[in-house]
Amino acid sequence: MNTESPNVRYRMAARTAAVAGVFSLMVCALMLYDFSRRVAKDPFEAAEYKTLKSALAQQPDNEELKQLIRDEDLRLRSEYFRQRVFMSVGVGLLLGGLAVFLLAARSAATLRRKLPYPQPQTASHDAETAMAQTARWAVAATTLLLICAAVGLSYALQSQLPRSEEELAVLGATTTRSVVPGLSSSAGSTVGQAARLSSPKSNRGTQEPAPEAPPSDEEIAKMWPRFRGPGGLGISAYTNIPTSWNGKSGESILWKTPVPLPGNNSPVVWGNRVFLSGATETQRKVFCFDAQKGTLLWEKDAPGTPQSTAEPPKVNDDTGFAAPTTTTDGRRVYAIFANGDLAAFTFDGNLAWSQSLGIPDNSYGHASSLIMYKHLLLVQLDQATAKDNKSKLLALDGISGKTAWKVDREVSNSWTTPIVVQAADRDQLITASEPWVIAYNPADGSEIWRAKSLRQDVGPSPTFADGIVYVVNQFPCLSAIRPDGTGDVTKTHVLWKGEDGLPDVCSPLATKEYVFLLASEGTLTCYDAKKGDKLWEKDFESVSFTSSPSLVGSRLYLIAKEAKSWVVEPGKGECKIVSECDLGEECVTSPAFQDGRMYLRGKSNLFCIGNHVRTGS
Repeated sequence: MNTESPNVRYRMAARTAAVAGVFSLMVCALMLYDFSRRVAKDPFEAAEYKTLKSALAQQPDNEELKQLIRDEDLRLRSEYFRQRVFMSVGVGLLLGGLAVFLLAARSAATLRRKLPYPQPQTASHDAETAMAQTARWAVAATTLLLICAAVGLSYALQSQLPRSEEELAVLGATTTRSVVPGLSSSAGSTVGQAARLSSPKSNRGTQEPAPEAPPSDEEIAKMWPRFRGPGGLGISAYTNIPTSWNGKSGESILWKTPVPLPGNNSPVVWGNRVFLSGATETQRKVFCFDAQKGTLLWEKDAPGTPQSTAEPPKVNDDTGFAAPTTTTDGRRVYAIFANGDLAAFTFDGNLAWSQSLGIPDNSYGHASSLIMYKHLLLVQLDQATAKDNKSKLLALDGISGKTAWKVDREVSNSWTTPIVVQAADRDQLITASEPWVIAYNPADGSEIWRAKSLRQDVGPSPTFADGIVYVVNQFPCLSAIRPDGTGDVTKTHVLWKGEDGLPDVCSPLATKEYVFLLASEGTLTCYDAKKGDKLWEKDFESVSFTSSPSLVGSRLYLIAKEAKSWVVEPGKGECKIVSECDLGEECVTSPAFQDGRMYLRGKSNLFCIGNHVRTGS
């Protein structure tokens, strides 16, 4: 039996309402006080921070000033997210307090109401009714005032910045890092915790990018927009390339420029710009050099996320943290790193967009280079084993970074770069990884055909010549595949196989007549492209190769790791050496060719090799 009288329950409800009301007012006051202490909605607009940036502009080499800016940057980011958490918690407490206040006030009003007398009374003399009406109006007014305060604070505390730390790191990359030379890319991602980016972050705001026409085939053919140049074939459009050079004496060296960070990726050239990327465990950068003078025009950090930068990925020394070669569509340059961070920059060095694809599960580190198909950026992300179902192929819009299509791949991790060919009256995206060579429609990702031709680790990328696709790895063989089938063509479209001189790193080079393989241990092997017969092999002693062979006119350019290089003239029955050259430093990358020039990345420097007086091609 309930022994509490209505008066006791009334007093409890009234006191609860009073406490909830006072609590709500205190929370509201604290939120207003916190808001009054804020100097700017955007932490990068704080007066002290702007003053430090102005001072650095006058003293760009002042290391102490740079450290002060890094410390202030970190403090502002921490304060920014503390304030956001405080606001979110405050709004929640305020709404909770209001809910308790309304429930308690309603209970008190009900319990306070007296039982009516049998005789009717006039409203003018009903003091209790008037008091109840006044109480209801007071409760409603107080509630409305507190709700308006909460909504006002929530609106006032909105920032122009994104809602998460990784998005703020992207903004920091386009503000802080462009002002502070050498600022670590991890500076903006050390505060708090956040999930992996699932969509690209753009400095274009919410406005949709304007459509643009992709470069024509004629434009692409004149440039070197990706790993191994147009089509990924390793064939130069120009024949006026020097056949001898010497890095120590300076012979045919037009210029050489130090590259600030290490990387095993090759140069990409478009117009007067040469692009490279470099990375360490803590830094990921894209570099742009002047193609004529070698001047470093800009270097930009690729933004990361708390997850992608929490710890460095496991990589092999021969792979490193920046093995994939960049690519360009003539408007932007795109780069991906070993931790899955992907970034697009304009030719002026402004961040167009960035995102993280997650740290690849790859035993040696991610090395597949990016390529373009019209307006689409194609990313081959092969991981783990076929049974793990982690491998995938992505197509992203080059302007916005949004995913156009994505397909899962039943393959193991690989280090190959895909190619796009025109065969059987259609464009085909050719990929190679254990155990399948798979051709896709690059426009929508639909599969066209597949052939079971590979086994174990696959490093060499596919190539194409005279309507035939060639794939190879050290185990089991070189395969020539006719790309005009559908479905599984393993038993019907593999024309021939070769088992000698198989490479584990260098990609093959093919022409209408020959297929060339360059093995790491120094053996160059030539096959007949039509019949598959081995024609000859040439040994280069005491050197090793990871740079894929290139073709300039009728001559092969072979770049050895130990700084030595050879220009050779291949024929049907032999290989004639034209010249032996010395770069002067170790080289594991493949060259890029332009009119009268060859660009080559050594271990420490970017070289431009060319004729001092340029002539036509």
